Amino acid sequence: MTGETPAIIRTARDRFFGRGQLPADQVNHAILRSWMRCADQGLDAGATPTIEPLTAGELKDACERHDLLRRLGRPELDALNLEARETGAVVLLTNADGLVLDTVGDAAFAGRAAEMALRPGAAWSETTAGTNAIGTALAERRAVSVHGGEHFFESHQALSCASAPILDPRGVAVGALDLSCPASLRPTHALGLVRMAAEQIEGRLFDHAVTAMTVVRFHSDQALLDGGRGGALVFDGDRLVGANRRGLALVGRGWDCLDETRFEDLFAAELERLPERVEMVSLDGVRFQALVQRPRSGTAPAADATLEEAETRAMQAALAACGGNVTEAARRLGVHRSTLYRRVLGR
Repeated sequence: MTGETPAIIRTARDRFFGRGQLPADQVNHAILRSWMRCADQGLDAGATPTIEPLTAGELKDACERHDLLRRLGRPELDALNLEARETGAVVLLTNADGLVLDTVGDAAFAGRAAEMALRPGAAWSETTAGTNAIGTALAERRAVSVHGGEHFFESHQALSCASAPILDPRGVAVGALDLSCPASLRPTHALGLVRMAAEQIEGRLFDHAVTAMTVVRFHSDQALLDGGRGGALVFDGDRLVGANRRGLALVGRGWDCLDETRFEDLFAAELERLPERVEMVSLDGVRFQALVQRPRSGTAPAADATLEEAETRAMQAALAACGGNVTEAARRLGVHRSTLYRRVLGR
């Protein structure tokens, strides 16, 4: 397979960028939505994007702030390293703003990738890099692949990338895992690999964040439940406050149900009366094998802060150290000013 952009994508680009039409029948809807977001921001597809990496000191600070995410992600980076080297690809771990924290993979392509800013310290959000797997996966909150001409900027068409967001138990994207390679390669299994790896990281993040709550792990297949591949729901009392993606899928709910749903809205039982191992029946009549994990005795809620809460405290400290200068604090943190406004200033 060559790296040449397929004719259908060339036609879609001509319709969208040249004639202002929506080629919904020629391009993946996630890609089209991203093109529209980028165009609305005033980005020029024919321009060369400026992706200015952090300085060594700024990158060091950013890595220290995201130490937990890096530690939780390291086993998956190591597991994907061999695959990446054998296929001429690189694997990247980013924070919630698409800032690359770590990379592993093929040394030869890593050098070429670094020339295109695919390296630690560079931010690949849609705001700065247009449609790309990292930024678009974070914006869409789901795994996406972006190949060749599907990238917004013409200068990125030499890349083929697949990325999956890493979500915390509240459904908040805290980072992304990406596999990138030359467009001439385009490994067909890349999206599945990063999706599964991201779920593994999410599992570790889940276990870290929920020790002060009641966790109900469940699946219709006992073997999958005992193998750690079941759904998981987190309850404060009987109120649903967190979950993993599989858990929400099993009960047919979305992230918007958090804080608004009670245990009895989902299952025909009372949570406080359930033993550690039990068979539960959903209100739809589906039977599940379940493992109920009560809060660990002596666990202090303060020690149970989610990754988002810990990062918010770091942002507050950085803003104070910069005398309230949002631009300088955002630069030091390696995040967008909008993130600081949202997370620290509440607007």
